[in-house]
Amino acid sequence: MNPIAVFVAGYVAFSLELGLRNALAIGTGGAAPSFVFVLCMILAIGSPPGQVLWTSLIFGLITDLTWPHEMKGGADTVIVVGPYALGYLIAGQFVLLLRSQMIKRNPLSLAFLCLVGFAVAQIVVVALYTFRSGYTPQIVWEPTHQLISRLFGALYTGALGLLVGLAAGPISAALGLHQPAQRRYSRPIY
Repeated sequence: MNPIAVFVAGYVAFSLELGLRNALAIGTGGAAPSFVFVLCMILAIGSPPGQVLWTSLIFGLITDLTWPHEMKGGADTVIVVGPYALGYLIAGQFVLLLRSQMIKRNPLSLAFLCLVGFAVAQIVVVALYTFRSGYTPQIVWEPTHQLISRLFGALYTGALGLLVGLAAGPISAALGLHQPAQRRYSRPIY
């Protein structure tokens, strides 16, 4: 994995997420796709396990620092470090378990991993915020509403993963990910 290319791709993914999240949101719940998580899944398909987990943890930490939450009364916002980092880390481990069963170059594989992985990550995030809101009631938090909108966001991220999966071959080559070995007179070995 090329760390400079991953840094540039992460910068582009975070820029797209910050710039287009509200424009692409569906309904009042705010179900929106995650460009950052799609990049995490592209990296999870072709990178070694240690790099997948560290990259997922770092991208989750940056996501935590990017999205502040409202306090009751609406005057202040608070940044909580940890829920997205742990959610992305657990989703990365979940995808590491599933990737041996996937056809790596198929766009449907990326879409499925984005859908399932993002659902796992968001369930962890909602569980951690719900636990935190039990002993710190200052954050505006409705668990049922958040879980439903985030699971719709997982569907939306899966659809985005399908679109990005069509161009994942050149993207993974640019990121320096593992390419399948070529055999002489037949298809590549995956």
